[in-house]
Amino acid sequence: MKLQLALEWFLNPDHLPLIAGIELGWFAQAGLELELIAPDDHYDGLQATVSGQVAFSCNEPLHMIDEHRPGLKALGCFFETDGGIVLMHAAGQRLLAGGQVRLASPVAGGVTDAIAVEILARWCAGRGAAFSPSQVVIESAGFEHLDNLAAGFDGAWLCFANFEGVAVREQGIAADFITTAQVGLHNFSALELFTGQAFLEQHPQLVATVVELVGRGAALCRDNPAQAAALWYQHSGTTPDPLMDAIIADTCPRLVAPVVRDPARWQGMWAQFDALGHARVDAAGYAALYS
Repeated sequence: MKLQLALEWFLNPDHLPLIAGIELGWFAQAGLELELIAPDDHYDGLQATVSGQVAFSCNEPLHMIDEHRPGLKALGCFFETDGGIVLMHAAGQRLLAGGQVRLASPVAGGVTDAIAVEILARWCAGRGAAFSPSQVVIESAGFEHLDNLAAGFDGAWLCFANFEGVAVREQGIAADFITTAQVGLHNFSALELFTGQAFLEQHPQLVATVVELVGRGAALCRDNPAQAAALWYQHSGTTPDPLMDAIIADTCPRLVAPVVRDPARWQGMWAQFDALGHARVDAAGYAALYS
């Protein structure tokens, strides 16, 4: 049976738990052919999962609460990192002095923007600086955060420590990585596996098999980083390089296994953002993701 899984953005080592099962033939042995699809837009995979166009998708848990998506079912987390905003040093000093900064984001607008502003407001407050939301301009600029910084943006939002954080360190980029943890917000920089209600009802055993194989892939890559790197280069068809080696080495310990359907995992995130007025999903809507 051929299945499609829509990614949250471009293929990268965060997806190693999926890649392992494909490259090692586990899905094929289960009678499944899994195709990974990179979206044009960050939300495409979630919409396609709800509509039944694809069987599965993965995306950040933040998008479980920024919009009510009836029919979306969360299956469990297979990767979690630290995340937040990469802000160039000069831009950070300008922000603290009352100036304006321009951030690139894969998805500008709505709740996602509000949370970026919340992070910067708390960061400024922690340094004794006044802050106004008008100091932050957020523009939709796709998924290539490092390219956006090189193109002149002051910062990038929705960055991951194991990818952009590693690149900032390894390439000596003059920037701060401002994580949610540093400003007292719950983490949401992770990848949750999703399916649709109709698909889950029609194929419960198939869904269970996919969840188990993704967890097996996470465990293998977490425990064998060298093999994980080999699988990445094999699947991506890219040439090994020091930066990607460093990204994979940082990513592997962050993989989560087994993959467990756990409503408690992101409950604190939902509750905090609901209290701050940033959640667009009520308690019943959050619970429905796991029902």
